[in-house]
Amino acid sequence: MPIVTLENAGTLTNEQKTLLIVKLTDVVVEVTNKPAAAVYIRIDEVPRENFGVGGKSLG
Repeated sequence: MPIVTLENAGTLTNEQKTLLIVKLTDVVVEVTNKPAAAVYIRIDEVPRENFGVGGKSLG
């Protein structure tokens, strides 16, 4: 059973989450030949202040 975890800085809309789940599932099915029902997608929304890039906080 493939499990995909996506971490995102900040929040996503329900529409964005739905689209990510559909598209990520499609790619995993295409590459692994596993059935879509066996693919798990987890989306973690992390507050932007918990991320830093280039020595600077995103928050």
